[in-house]
Amino acid sequence: MIGIIGAMSIEIENIKNNLTNLSVEKIKHINYFQGKLNNVDCVVALCGPGKVNSAICTQIMILKYNVKAILNIGLAGGISSSLKIGDIVIAKDVVQHDVDTSAVGDEKGFISGLNLINIPCSKYLNDKISKTAKDLGLEPYYGTVASGDQFIKSKSKLLKIQNDFNACACEMEAGSVGQVCSINDVQFSVLKTISDMADENSDIDYEKFKNIVVKKNTELLLKLMQNI
Repeated sequence: MIGIIGAMSIEIENIKNNLTNLSVEKIKHINYFQGKLNNVDCVVALCGPGKVNSAICTQIMILKYNVKAILNIGLAGGISSSLKIGDIVIAKDVVQHDVDTSAVGDEKGFISGLNLINIPCSKYLNDKISKTAKDLGLEPYYGTVASGDQFIKSKSKLLKIQNDFNACACEMEAGSVGQVCSINDVQFSVLKTISDMADENSDIDYEKFKNIVVKKNTELLLKLMQNI
């Protein structure tokens, strides 16, 4: 069973509509859509924005559905100057840019318990995603995805995240999905499409391009199920 988590309806709607043998179970505030995606057993969930929502969703998915891997999909703001709107990002690792216990001697982003800043994604899953993307004529970008409970709309904030964590993209869920998966020894990967450049125009760009970039993400994910 493969778990797929998105934060917003637009990120999972096309995926949900492609599920066959569909059944739905609501646990607390989250609907879990179970079925087959290109003949692969999957469970798809809309977690809601933010790290707490995605952590809750991930833990329930692991305990209830015994998933062997989780894919966090959706949109992200670009940080790297090498990225443009519509580009595919595969996270080599994830960080939480709003975690800061440096006042007691830790490095910024240090996750107590895991004792890590950068949480590594599954190389196996990343290799499968990369091959699938290239089969579709796409050239994915590898890098660090930074998560925090903020929609970034500031060039100065963007540069700070880049300087602190060498991150290529930012969003609000991947870091906590990675933390929960790592605690549970479940492999995970993060597949994001750039919807804006996380600067002062990010809200405008996001609204303008979100439907286009989600379509690209969906096509890649459907193809991925044939190779996973």
